[in-house]
Amino acid sequence: MFVIIFLILGILLLVLQTTFLQLLPPWLGKPDMLFLLIVYISCQSEIVLGAVVVLLLGLLMDVFSGVFLGLYPVIYLLVFAFFKGISRRIAINQFAYQVPLALITYLFVNIGMFLFSYSLAPDISPQWAWGAILLQLLMLAVIGAPVLAIFDSIMNFYRSISAAGRLPGSKTINRFK
Repeated sequence: MFVIIFLILGILLLVLQTTFLQLLPPWLGKPDMLFLLIVYISCQSEIVLGAVVVLLLGLLMDVFSGVFLGLYPVIYLLVFAFFKGISRRIAINQFAYQVPLALITYLFVNIGMFLFSYSLAPDISPQWAWGAILLQLLMLAVIGAPVLAIFDSIMNFYRSISAAGRLPGSKTINRFK
């Protein structure tokens, strides 16, 4: 159920991101809300279910972007692994930690995508657009906490539905053992 809910949410965000948000003026920036969903899934899900959702969303992003096949699944899985590694050492379940880590990770993801695309096609030099990336970082900083709060309410709704279907007296899963 978790995979289906967040896969549908990711598809809706991807359609919103590639249609309506492209109509925003260039000086405002284009927010990458799918990246925020990847960060949220990385922080809040179990390893296997989260990796499946992140992999499927990366494949969908590959279909929509049409850049290099396999680029987004690899990048999203690396972001997922990074956040899972960080969450083992510190508790990053609060928005105060998720948004700055998402911004830093987004910057490194863009640097990695630039270097990767440059290494795959050295004769066509990709443009490094600092202005557009800084605008996207600013937009992610502004919308980060409200969007993550919406994702959190969806996750709480999912947990209430799954808890209602649980047998009385069954154990809950504790991530921090």
